[in-house]
Amino acid sequence: MVANLVTATTDVALLLDSSGTIADVAIRETDLFADAEKQWVGCRFIDVVTTESRQKVERLLSRDRDSRGAGRSEINHPMPSGPDLPISYSVLPLTKNGARIALGRDLRTMAALQQNLVETQLALETDYARLRIAETQYRVLFDTAAEPIVIIDAASGRITDANLSARQRFERDGRRLAGFGLGNLFASTSLSEADRLLAAARGSGEAEIRKLTAIASQQAEPVSAQFYRQQGTGRIILRFIGTQQALASHRETNLIARVGQILPDGIVVIGADRLIHDINESFLDISEIASRSQAIGRPLDEIVGRRGVELNILMKAIDADGFVGSFGTVLNSRFSGGVEVEISGSAIIDGDKRYYGFSIRRAQRSFARPAPATPFRSANDMTGLVGRVPLREIIRETADIIEQLCIEAALELTRNNRASAAEMLGLSRQSLYSKLRRHNIAGSVSDNGADSDEIQ
Repeated sequence: MVANLVTATTDVALLLDSSGTIADVAIRETDLFADAEKQWVGCRFIDVVTTESRQKVERLLSRDRDSRGAGRSEINHPMPSGPDLPISYSVLPLTKNGARIALGRDLRTMAALQQNLVETQLALETDYARLRIAETQYRVLFDTAAEPIVIIDAASGRITDANLSARQRFERDGRRLAGFGLGNLFASTSLSEADRLLAAARGSGEAEIRKLTAIASQQAEPVSAQFYRQQGTGRIILRFIGTQQALASHRETNLIARVGQILPDGIVVIGADRLIHDINESFLDISEIASRSQAIGRPLDEIVGRRGVELNILMKAIDADGFVGSFGTVLNSRFSGGVEVEISGSAIIDGDKRYYGFSIRRAQRSFARPAPATPFRSANDMTGLVGRVPLREIIRETADIIEQLCIEAALELTRNNRASAAEMLGLSRQSLYSKLRRHNIAGSVSDNGADSDEIQ
């Protein structure tokens, strides 16, 4: 009765004599120590803990025996199989002859929460470091551009940022450009045309060019405007591209292109036919291609993409939104196999031709997703079955593979919680259980008690 009373408020209780020897053990959950506690009676408390916990046990037992409300210490018990079991103990005096009782709480749940917290912190630090790197690269590219570039808030028409070339050209008397309107850039005779240029850029979503008279030169020169969105706010980039002769000279000494060649991220430019037109040295490094000649003219979807259709998805996303950022995929390197990468890209207009530029970097993720047990057939594999397998079989196999991948992804995102995975997939628990059996998906599952409701 006393044991039941004690374990009602704690997970484990050890009855210790004056020498620290275990006289009796009471446990709330019978499988807590995997039956290892049955050999504890008659052993010293210090002998049933891990090596690094022995000093903690000595400190607990050496405290004043008459002291009540003693502090707690985390003690680890070695388990026959699996990791050590952490228990938080406090030792209280029981009788005048030196007998004591050690009350312990199971810390596995707390340890799991702490592990999740550490993993989340590492992921946040990785994302923050990546954000700082991207911001630094943006600022370097922005300020080293030879042509003046100004960023305008689309709603108010006021300047939010300007690169070094624009500040040197338009700032006068120590007055900064940020916060002022187009009157600080263009002559009064060109303000109405400048407003029409901004309206055209917002309406088309493409780069629009007009000849406007700048205050600095008092001469008409081409100005390019490109609209984009950032966190729900519209922005317009104005570039003073100058005359065609100046633009040609600028291309020869383009600092942005020089920086792009030495960036650690791989950069590749393709045409609408998906053939590679240009690359930097880092792209050769990450793809393990020996020379530029081996990459130029080669289809990019032979190198980038896990399923044979991802490059098409990227190009369509760029056509729809103007850019794509941090798209996770696989780069098929020549010797190392599949490499997890993140791709960002945008469209480039050169004359009447449209190109797509992509920045590729190795993914630095805290949580690596394991490869699916069933390999995903590429588009080439599926089309290769035409003529040999009926269309219905091809469609059924493709649907089964996609269904299995979605279920595995949902279980991974919910840490194998079937109830949450079913809710995420829009399925009932019974339907999810049926599909798990159908695809032979097994593993350790935490369902917050939902497993007991599974159909037998």
